[in-house]
Amino acid sequence: MKRDPLEKTKAEYQELIQRLSSEDSPVGIDAQYTHAVIIDYLQQIWQKLEEIERKLAEKEG
Repeated sequence: MKRDPLEKTKAEYQELIQRLSSEDSPVGIDAQYTHAVIIDYLQQIWQKLEEIERKLAEKEG
């Protein structure tokens, strides 16, 4: 199982943060880190769903 996204450091998200970067953002939270965590969670969910669908298709097929 993959590591909990909240246990990763901001440095580990640097590539994703660079993609989301906006120097003009007036947001009062660390929006880059927050978005990186959310996207990581969504990617993990998507991968798990893909695996479940694959196993189901194998079982039915």
